[in-house]
Amino acid sequence: MSESALIQQMLAVVGRRPGVWAGIGDDAAVLDGDPPWLIAHDMLVEDVHFRWSTHSVPDVGHKALAVNLSDIAAMGGRPIAAIVGLASPRGAFGPREIRAMYQALEDLAAHTGCSIIGGDISRASETVIAITVIGKMAADVAPVMRTGARPGDAVCVTGPLGASAAGRELLEHPRPGAGSHDAALITAHRRPSPRLQFGTDLATGGATAMMDISDGLALDAHRLAIASGVWLDLELDRVPLADGVAQVAQHLGADPVIFASTSGEDYELLVTIDPSRISTVAVPLIRVGTVGAGPPGLHITRDGHPVHLPHLGWDHIG
Repeated sequence: MSESALIQQMLAVVGRRPGVWAGIGDDAAVLDGDPPWLIAHDMLVEDVHFRWSTHSVPDVGHKALAVNLSDIAAMGGRPIAAIVGLASPRGAFGPREIRAMYQALEDLAAHTGCSIIGGDISRASETVIAITVIGKMAADVAPVMRTGARPGDAVCVTGPLGASAAGRELLEHPRPGAGSHDAALITAHRRPSPRLQFGTDLATGGATAMMDISDGLALDAHRLAIASGVWLDLELDRVPLADGVAQVAQHLGADPVIFASTSGEDYELLVTIDPSRISTVAVPLIRVGTVGAGPPGLHITRDGHPVHLPHLGWDHIG
């Protein structure tokens, strides 16, 4: 069962009661408030989302918080507090490791105006770090949902893609000789930067729909199209590549643009917006497509020709 299919099974049985404005199905839940509250939850699982052979304890702490902060950014909000759950095998974490992990969590929390306020600790067969972030919208600013894309909107991203996936490949399959961008690619994978300021600027600047690019541009664009009930045309020849990604992809024998569009963990923002507003927002938007009317779904083109990608991105379950 795919991740999307699993979520549909959840939606079939859970209800939404007073106090909840939006529940399952977006980057974060929205709770009633003036302004609204945001709740996001993600986890990192050993050998699924990271490996101890390629990540340090501080790397894992940073990344676990960063991916949750990215979900708050995707709604256009600001983080307020985080709750941390940590499970690990017996003997995996001593005082030194715990301090190192929580120092990395605190460093990122302090940098983004967030506070670590509690959590839980347990034993498990592998390390799992699960974080819930509580955020809030600015006064008189509505959360930007996945559901708001409209025909005629431009489809944009907030930065170049593929860096994290290229960094992962460099860590797991080292190649002879270091490239000039290898260190930056590895940092992008180990220590992603949530686009919080971009998110708040886009929420006030007219974005109609938004989500973070966590599972691959193509897959996340498909999800946004379905959620908004629109036809989304993604133009591969417009997709921006981070420096060094093309060289890593070519070393793997992969098409660089397809590699960057399907690999995930970029944590840039995927945005739809009226084309006339692209130049008015204080965010470096890069247009990669157009929203159209038609059967909901994703249409991928390259040089004007349809492209079929059998693999759109990362599925945590499938």
